[in-house]
Amino acid sequence: SIRHILPLKINQIVAANVNGTSAVDTTVAVNNAAAGAGTSFPVVSTVSVPADASIIVTDKTTAIYLMENQSIVVTSGTASGISYTISYEAISSS
Repeated sequence: SIRHILPLKINQIVAANVNGTSAVDTTVAVNNAAAGAGTSFPVVSTVSVPADASIIVTDKTTAIYLMENQSIVVTSGTASGISYTISYEAISSS
């Protein structure tokens, strides 16, 4: 999970299946508490990613704003089956 102090604009989340032979399920959720605690609000839930493929979970057209004491939690159906890349911007009040 991502922990932060300033609000963040999540520009892109990519889930890449690193398993060479099988599809792997991915779930990405925003939780309303830090460190994966609280209530989970799925962005994608149990989406199958084909072997050696990737999906764009969200991009700039569907950006997510992550406030303090919120977190993003990613899980995959197979341990180490999905590699996640997240691009974000810290929102500053100055």
